[in-house]
Amino acid sequence: MILKDKTVIITGGTRGLGKELCLEFAKNGCNVIFTYSRSQTESKKVKLEIEKLGVTAKFFKLNLLSPDNINQFCEIIKKENINFDFLINNAASGVMKNSIETTEKHWDWTMQVNVKGPWLLSKNLSKNINKKGKIINISSPGSTKVLNNYFSIGVSKAALESLTRYMAYDLAKDDISVNSISASLLETDAIKHFPNQEEIKSILSRKNPKQKKLIPNDVAKFAVSLCSEAGDMVIGQNILIDGGDTLLLR
Repeated sequence: MILKDKTVIITGGTRGLGKELCLEFAKNGCNVIFTYSRSQTESKKVKLEIEKLGVTAKFFKLNLLSPDNINQFCEIIKKENINFDFLINNAASGVMKNSIETTEKHWDWTMQVNVKGPWLLSKNLSKNINKKGKIINISSPGSTKVLNNYFSIGVSKAALESLTRYMAYDLAKDDISVNSISASLLETDAIKHFPNQEEIKSILSRKNPKQKKLIPNDVAKFAVSLCSEAGDMVIGQNILIDGGDTLLLR
């Protein structure tokens, strides 16, 4: 229970990696506040799963496409005097198209959700984070490697990693550590939206040097570790979790 009596805010906490993060932090004694964008019914189910682990849970609807809604969410946190210890910017979106087919609308949408949203949340909530607080941005190897139809998302993740470094520097004086975690392809509902399913299946089935399939819980466990005292002096880093997959020339 290394995070006992701490509180984490996790965006996009109802599915995939977001849900796994919620449950893993709860297993380690951390109270959980998570956001959702679509299903309140699903959020209630996740809330119950979290509370069964002996911690408290709250959820809020958050539309990262709307700066006004982001500001409203931040005001709720401030008005309710919710002091928390960790913020994980996990929620992400994007259109699966290449650089030629992507439109300006697709570009603006992806950048708003994946970069501007985390920036506004981190900036506006930084005054509510307790000392030795942590902010983690969830990135992907698509920030530096090319994956078909991943253009706008990959570019947004590269921007998110740059944002991480700048905010790490600016918030270090307040004893807040900012880092990003980059996980290779995970088998979640999100990958069902890729048009190149055969290529995705091939990537998921290939062997990494560890000879183990990477799962969301691997990422969640590392996020917990980074939020413990062991992560106090780690700032501005993008930590890659891939079982060594990107070490190999494919």
